[in-house]
Amino acid sequence: ESASLRLNRVIEAQGPLGVSRIEIRDGRVRVAADPSPRQLCVRQGWIPAGGAAVCLPNRVSVENAAAGYDTLNY
Repeated sequence: ESASLRLNRVIEAQGPLGVSRIEIRDGRVRVAADPSPRQLCVRQGWIPAGGAAVCLPNRVSVENAAAGYDTLNY
């Protein structure tokens, strides 16, 4: 799924462990909550432009591209 960083919102991405919550606020993006045990992608915080967060146990990734971001669920 692809979404613009212009609108504040929360997107829920379903993975094998449960739901990961991706937050878009003020033109920024982060993984706000994830059911993975170590919480590494949540601890990463706001993702810089061109950066990404990968929640491997839940198979969810978020990329902050120049024109927006993509979230993948596989």
